[in-house]
Amino acid sequence: FLRGLPPPTTPYHCDSIPAAMLAVKRAFEGRSSAAEEPPPKPTTTRGGLQVRFTAKLTEALELVSRSPRGLLAAATIGGSVTFVDGSDLSLLGATEELHEDPPNAVAWAAGGETLLLAGEDGIARVVSVASRSVVRSHAVREEPEAGKRPRCHPVSRLAVLGDGAFEFSASFVAAAGRVAHCYRLSDGTLEHVCELTSPVHALCAAPRGEPLHWAYALAVKGCVRLVSRAGATVHELQIGSVVRSLASSGQWLAAAEYDGTLKLWGLSPVTSPLTLRGYCGTDGKDVQWSADGGGLAASGSQAVVFDFTGAQPPHPYRSQPWRPAAGKPDSVPRVCIGHRAAAVAWAGGEVAPPPTDEWPPDPATPPVRLATVDPQGLVRVWQPRSLPLRKGGQGNPTQPQLMKPQLYTFVRQDATHPSGEAAEPCALLWLAEDTVAVGYASGEIVAFQVT
Repeated sequence: FLRGLPPPTTPYHCDSIPAAMLAVKRAFEGRSSAAEEPPPKPTTTRGGLQVRFTAKLTEALELVSRSPRGLLAAATIGGSVTFVDGSDLSLLGATEELHEDPPNAVAWAAGGETLLLAGEDGIARVVSVASRSVVRSHAVREEPEAGKRPRCHPVSRLAVLGDGAFEFSASFVAAAGRVAHCYRLSDGTLEHVCELTSPVHALCAAPRGEPLHWAYALAVKGCVRLVSRAGATVHELQIGSVVRSLASSGQWLAAAEYDGTLKLWGLSPVTSPLTLRGYCGTDGKDVQWSADGGGLAASGSQAVVFDFTGAQPPHPYRSQPWRPAAGKPDSVPRVCIGHRAAAVAWAGGEVAPPPTDEWPPDPATPPVRLATVDPQGLVRVWQPRSLPLRKGGQGNPTQPQLMKPQLYTFVRQDATHPSGEAAEPCALLWLAEDTVAVGYASGEIVAFQVT
């Protein structure tokens, strides 16, 4: 430095590469990277979750996904993917940098031998787990207008279509802007193209193994389309608001809107939509079915769960006489009271609803656990389909006819990041029936034992 002049200072000092890359990411997202007051330490309510395994990556994490066989793919902010053993979080190796930006989404083929990445550059990449390299790249672009270059939109969503555990029979759909392409996984053949009049806001595949007349659903402005394996629109479900996420149980299709409203269509056959509201700040970002199809959970200021088993407890705001409707949604929401939920995840894996003659799930089966994580990295475990449930609601209790009824469910176990400090989460997933894991943007994956 020049003699007599102090060394230059920087607005943000990073002691590690992950911290530096995280600061850059936050700057591009509009979040300040200057020194700020540290957030308050998160506080547990019940405790009880014990750290079981921990993995530490050398780069900041963007997202983590689990394959049907238990392998984890951890996508870093640097554009590479690290494969992690889901049984003990041991690191198995990483790909080279696949792109300068991290993927917008990832999806696993049914056999767990192929990983799909949605690229910011408009490319859908097919990665072989065995070779840890890209085996095919697909440009998902609209047909260009005459005399103009093709528009390039980020690939924002992926969905894998298949007939079970055989990858040679599977295909995948990648959506970018106003187009969705369907490719065969085995050889990369383009099977069909869906050209749309507005961008795709949400995408989901039909549950695997379900003999449905549609293969996937995509949400665009004004409607949700059910599309066949051949690319034909078999149903167009009208909706008035913008859909943020979609999820199907086989029996039902749920669409979560930005304002927190949940729209629900029966699929056997397709029915007029039902409207569900939690009245608890639902944001529509994350909506998931339990593996047996008996519960629907959504993220927000507080997580909300709707029950489909028919095990519906008495409630003072129900019309009388009242009987449980097995297989139909209980309109009274079950609110995970008092805690913000940035993400939700059910134990039990992917949706695998029982056959129609065994629907709905038996309410006497063991309780299903739900995990949530808040923006400070505090993970909680709930049993929202089990007692105790406290009667509650929004409004004036002296005017019950005007109340917005709710049932309150309570946290069973919780834990902070092992440091005890606030830590931004980027993923929430179950590794086993008794193990829930959180991926932290700082580059750590922490597995907690649930008892």
